[in-house]
Amino acid sequence: MLKKLGLATLAVIATMAASVAIAGLWNNFPQVGSARYCITTVNGVCQQYVPAGPSIVTGDYTIPADTNLSSGSMPQTVKLSLMSLNAAPLTFEDITPGSASYTYTLANNSGGIVFESSVTISSVTINAPAAPIDGQQVLIGSNRTITTLAFVANTGQTLSVTTPTVLTASTTAPQGYKFVYRASTAKWTRLQ
Repeated sequence: MLKKLGLATLAVIATMAASVAIAGLWNNFPQVGSARYCITTVNGVCQQYVPAGPSIVTGDYTIPADTNLSSGSMPQTVKLSLMSLNAAPLTFEDITPGSASYTYTLANNSGGIVFESSVTISSVTINAPAAPIDGQQVLIGSNRTITTLAFVANTGQTLSVTTPTVLTASTTAPQGYKFVYRASTAKWTRLQ
């Protein structure tokens, strides 16, 4: 009995030590948008720095995650893309006044686009990403009204509904559009 109790106690201690060690894996990483920071000091003098992180997040980052599949089924750990979390960054695009029309193709790692202009934008065509992942969402917004707007499915893709034909900017109400991609049907659906 004491032997079993001793083994159980040892297992609990080992599990706690492992969880503390794993949690400590991430505390000394560079931080996006942050300057370098000190992690070791001696007599008030920094001895070791973590370098500055990148200034912005691109859509190419991955995040490790546990799947928690039962009975040890594989894979137990995977990498998640920002698109799978619908956390891909937005692109801001400045539109020059006087441009008759503008076409923009979203990158595969894009979370969408926000157009900025000092005047009403006459015409914008937005092409969907060429190789989106299942569940990827893209947002479309503008600080000014877009008189003629088109969201176009890329090669081999379709749209499940008619897309909006105008984007009316508002200072008092939310505005813009959101689309989500379903890989099994290769179809974009408008959510808002």
